[in-house]
Amino acid sequence: MTTSRNVRDLLNRLAAEEARFLAADFLAPMLGAGVVHVRIAGIVCRLRVEDNFSGWGVFRPTSTATARLVRPATLVERRLYLEALPLRRLILCRAERRCWLAWPAHHGDHRFQDATVVPVRFVEEAQFFDSVAARWDGAQCWFESLDERADPSAAVYLRESLRHMTPPEQIRRRGLTAEQRAAYAVAHALRLEAERDRTEERLRAALAHAGGELTGYLEREDGYRVELQIDGQRHVSLVAKDDLSIQLAGICLSGEDRHFDLQSLVGVLREAHREGILPED
Repeated sequence: MTTSRNVRDLLNRLAAEEARFLAADFLAPMLGAGVVHVRIAGIVCRLRVEDNFSGWGVFRPTSTATARLVRPATLVERRLYLEALPLRRLILCRAERRCWLAWPAHHGDHRFQDATVVPVRFVEEAQFFDSVAARWDGAQCWFESLDERADPSAAVYLRESLRHMTPPEQIRRRGLTAEQRAAYAVAHALRLEAERDRTEERLRAALAHAGGELTGYLEREDGYRVELQIDGQRHVSLVAKDDLSIQLAGICLSGEDRHFDLQSLVGVLREAHREGILPED
């Protein structure tokens, strides 16, 4: 009997919490995916919102699974919401729309997991390597403000270093923390990866337009060593970085290599294969 009574009591409490929830508006951040999350009786619930909105809002539940936007939240409401969450200090590494990737400013904060890149939502008026105060709700970090305790000149130095793509091991500035150096290394690696992606897409697009296929490339000081396939045949050429003009075609062009670019070279190589000038693999 005791067990049954405890279960009934629990169900009654849940029903009461649900009723209270349905009778009141609630404040929550919405990322634009048509969904907000709210805690009811200690349980995180997912509610679908039909309104096209992104930001901090006040919502009215229409059921335990749906809600509608009443109005955007005020700055005071947002501040009170954030102040109830644990504070986390972070260093911004890379911008992705209204989300930034950030590195922990204090590795010794044992309330959180090991040091790793953290997404920070709804960042406002911030730049690379700014230190920020964010609030952690157990699933997301939400931007609160710039960290006024941080030295802004350190962020300026790191931004300038990143602009010149200075390798992390060559960073020279007294007073930089280990966390700032780690944040710079992350940003530098992400920038290199993005540049490689852009280069690959550029080479792939130039070849594909003429019916060729990129199979690989290596970056050199002044150009790229491009591996490509044309009608199933492998070929290697050297091209300039700025305009993809041919430095070395890999086929005799009577000294006219630089009159071709990567795209026009595909047609030349295809014709050379047809005429048997190039050997079959």
